[in-house]
Amino acid sequence: MSKIRYLFSLLILLIIFSCGSDSQGEKNENILDIALTKEPAGLNPYVIATSNAREVYQYIFVPVADFDPVTYELTPILVKEIPKLEPITSGEFEGGYQYTFEFKDDAVWDDGSPITGEDYVFSVKAVKHPLTSTAGYSGYFQWISDIKIDSLNPRKFSVLFKEHYMLSKELASTIEVYPRYIYDPSNALTSIRISDLDAGNIDELISKNESLKTFAEDFNSIKFSRDNISNCGPYKLKEWIASQSITLEKKEDYWGKKYPDIEALHAGADEIIFHFIADEAAIMSQLKEGNLDVYNEVSAESFFDLKTNMTYDEKFQFFTPELMKFYYVALNNTSPEISDPNVRKALAKLVDVEQLIKIQEKGLGRQTVGFINEKKPYYNSTLEPIAHDVEGAKEILAEQGWEDTNYNGTIDKKVGNQLVEMELDMYITGSDLSKSIALLLKENAKKAGITINIIQKQYKDIRDSHLKTGDYDMTILSINQDLTLDDPYGKWHSENATPGNRNYYRYISERSDEIIDSIRSTKDDATRNRLYLELQAEMYKDQPVIFLYNPVEKLIVSDEWKATATMKRPGYMANTFTLK
Repeated sequence: MSKIRYLFSLLILLIIFSCGSDSQGEKNENILDIALTKEPAGLNPYVIATSNAREVYQYIFVPVADFDPVTYELTPILVKEIPKLEPITSGEFEGGYQYTFEFKDDAVWDDGSPITGEDYVFSVKAVKHPLTSTAGYSGYFQWISDIKIDSLNPRKFSVLFKEHYMLSKELASTIEVYPRYIYDPSNALTSIRISDLDAGNIDELISKNESLKTFAEDFNSIKFSRDNISNCGPYKLKEWIASQSITLEKKEDYWGKKYPDIEALHAGADEIIFHFIADEAAIMSQLKEGNLDVYNEVSAESFFDLKTNMTYDEKFQFFTPELMKFYYVALNNTSPEISDPNVRKALAKLVDVEQLIKIQEKGLGRQTVGFINEKKPYYNSTLEPIAHDVEGAKEILAEQGWEDTNYNGTIDKKVGNQLVEMELDMYITGSDLSKSIALLLKENAKKAGITINIIQKQYKDIRDSHLKTGDYDMTILSINQDLTLDDPYGKWHSENATPGNRNYYRYISERSDEIIDSIRSTKDDATRNRLYLELQAEMYKDQPVIFLYNPVEKLIVSDEWKATATMKRPGYMANTFTLK
């Protein structure tokens, strides 16, 4: 059946690519074709903050500043310079501090109007709005207390912080600014103060201004994630064919051409086409046929098979950038079977991570003990990676009272008046990696008397129906990280262990919360680093998830293009690629 599906997929792809070419086997000039294994849900960075959406929208939306893909230093993009901290010595926010920015004089929106402080203010308000689906960002934006626009220069503005936050400069600098005239044409947010949104009295505000509710509905909807997408990046959306592709088109007379040293503003290809192809075999076939130019997140097997193939090795470039990323098995800490940290530690012992790295990554990976990357100076190197040990897992489970009392092959335990069987549902997307991890864990778990049911679904269904609602036991996920300091709040703080927020594991620890709060507010680097070490030790004890490993990215690019790789996610910048 899988072979039939592959052949059918390949036939469809051949039809699509042949229809899009001038002649069979001949690609259009200066068009970069990229394989994307998942179709983005939309292109609205604050609402759909997924890695596959980011891989597309980063060429449409550019932030105020960002980390340079070569130097990895925070570098201005839309503004003239990265500001320095200025203490606030009087007024409502006395004792706090601010950063003052000024947009470049020639930075404009697609209609030619200037990018101003009003657009920045609007963007912050949109994230802070209680009814917008921006949970991934609102926990960070809460630190922004106010924004003051210069009365004599609309491009100049100050971002105010009442309290210290360790990432305040990075937060204020890396915001994606939206054109207010596009996303809020009725000016629904204009008269609303940031302090009003922070107060959380949205019902009272809506009773006075019904347009606030309409704005949120529009901002969250397909209207501003597919139908009407506009920003100041070097590319614009040309076409979106559902389930097939997204085409970006280089902007004519783009203002960013004047800044060749800013890579985020480059536009090498006339068009960038992202093709949605879930099947890796089909992707590899289209690469060999010359219909695709770029494929990242390649499996190690396919990567090395092509690299060692003398027919194709000179037709492609092979990159292995080390990304800030890790794989893990998410565990629902509220599931009665695995609510005990000791049981979760036993589960971790059932995963042979070294074998996974050897088989899945051909050795290109590093087992991790937590969410902090080993390259960070505050990685806790004193913690030993949990070794594969089935007998050790069985011993821990027995100590916690899990035994097969009814002799059905699955261990059980009395919880209250109910006999609970150690039977867990594990949701996977069907990728080769998720299948390998799931099958390996299922096999080892069986040896320990644990039954694991593997259920395959689309990631969107897993996220919406299970992760967000807490209706799951286990699933396999990855987290892509940035080069800056780690803020654990969004993923690991108990305030986000509620439906719709991003602590999908329902991890609740009073001590971890205290450490996270201190990390975010501590001014001294050495003290913060010690807190990071302590947090890793605390989470190592709790094992809220099964941390697996940091992979090395595997990227294939056609040799027709001059290309480079970067440690900055997703490992490459397609807008900088140029034909040789």
